[in-house]
Formats: sequence, C-alpha cells, structure tokens
Amino acid sequence: MNNKGQTLIIFVFVLPVLLLLIALIWEIGNLQITKSQYETAIKDTIEYGLNNKNQENLSLILENLLKSNIEGDIKIEIKNYIKITVTKQYNALYNNLLNHKFDIKLTYVGYTENNQIIIKRIEG
Repeated sequence: MNNKGQTLIIFVFVLPVLLLLIALIWEIGNLQITKSQYETAIKDTIEYGLNNKNQENLSLILENLLKSNIEGDIKIEIKNYIKITVTKQYNALYNNLLNHKFDIKLTYVGYTENNQIIIKRIEG
C-alpha cells in the first residue's frame, strides 16, 4: 500500500497553520522588543528630567528627547513628579488578518525621594 499521497495531503493542511503560528510568535517577539525599547526611552527621559528639574522648557526638552528615540503620542506632566504616557498603534501582520489591534500604551511616573530617583510603571 502506498501512503505517500496521504502524507502529502496532511502536510498541505498542516503547513499553513504552522506558518501562521510562526508568524504570530515572530510578531509577539517584535512587539515585546519594541515595548522594551519604549520603556527604556521613557525611563531614561524621566531620569534626565529629574536630574535637570530647574532647566527652562523642561517639558519641551523631554518631549524632543523622546521623539528622537521613539514614535507615538507623547504626554508629559511635570509637577513635583514627572509623568510620561506614550501610546502607539503597533503595526503588525495580524492587525489586518485577525482584525485585532496591538497597541502600546505605557505610563511611567518618576519622583525623587530621600535623594533617590524612583521610577514606577503605572500602566502598560
């Protein structure tokens, strides 16, 4: 008995599923890398802002610093703390295929306590 045809048919049906699974893993990996880059840029910007609190136009400087490193909608709030919120729609293959949007929304707040810089993630 010849099973070559049966194996070929099973392979043809399984191959697209495997390719979609690999693409999904790839997209999730890229999303995590992008999110990590955003988190690093936000933390570095907050640290810079806390070390240079007395600088004029600090909000504009921080915004330009972030825009040079990341893309997205940036909101900066400066009081006795620095709060930065960044939102961006991540363009992925699955956005169109599954009609699902991968969005990055990160909010960090930084402040000084006992001469130490503290940066916490609020949302994301």
